[in-house]
Amino acid sequence: MAQNPGNSIIRRLQLAVALDGLTVSVGPGVCYVPNTGRLISDGTETVALSNPTVSTWYHAYGYQKANGDLGLEVVTTAPDTPYQGTARTKTGDASRRYLGSMYVGTDGKIRPFRHIVTGDVGNRILFDATSIAGSAPNTLLSALTAATVQTVSLNPIIPVTAKQAIIQVANLSNRIAFISRPGMPAPSASNFQIMAGPNACPIGDVMLTDTQQLTLILTSAGLLGNILGAVLSGNLMLYALGYVYDR
Repeated sequence: MAQNPGNSIIRRLQLAVALDGLTVSVGPGVCYVPNTGRLISDGTETVALSNPTVSTWYHAYGYQKANGDLGLEVVTTAPDTPYQGTARTKTGDASRRYLGSMYVGTDGKIRPFRHIVTGDVGNRILFDATSIAGSAPNTLLSALTAATVQTVSLNPIIPVTAKQAIIQVANLSNRIAFISRPGMPAPSASNFQIMAGPNACPIGDVMLTDTQQLTLILTSAGLLGNILGAVLSGNLMLYALGYVYDR
């Protein structure tokens, strides 16, 4: 039997976390839930976490309230595999439509973020400052000098539903950095998604594996051969600025 494409529709429904780091809200929008129908949010629905488990992913779901409107649930139960296209429900409960994920850090607060692009595919999350004093991005690699391929895991920085990461390469060395992902040939001048030349700091999106990994090498074998960086000077830093996920 053909699937009903309407079952996977989701529009807007922007997630946000309040300054207290515990209150989650969902903006106006609409989504469909299998065998339930259309759920409409007027943008007033909120959930406040009480003593959340630290170092744990929480996941937001929409469900049908008694009046038929969209209700919001935020729990640790992970989303199931997609039931149609990129649409997911809560594992073990098909009445809950997956909206997004958030991480509770060691301080017992949700890591701040901005949900800047909404929809079904290509939802874009940017990490925000962790306090009014500001903060540095999430560090993936620090002061790298090794000339061998590095496999970098981005979990728990990004959730299981993310297949792209928004990263910044701070190549403070005289060598060239190439970034790819496991399952592809080793990163090199002939295989890369992002290249960072000597003393360059590019920002870009990189595709990941299903287990949220990427590969990187800092090498003197660049586009110009071994002319640059034969003797290493400096190092490389790698930061996660956000991610892209589907729902």
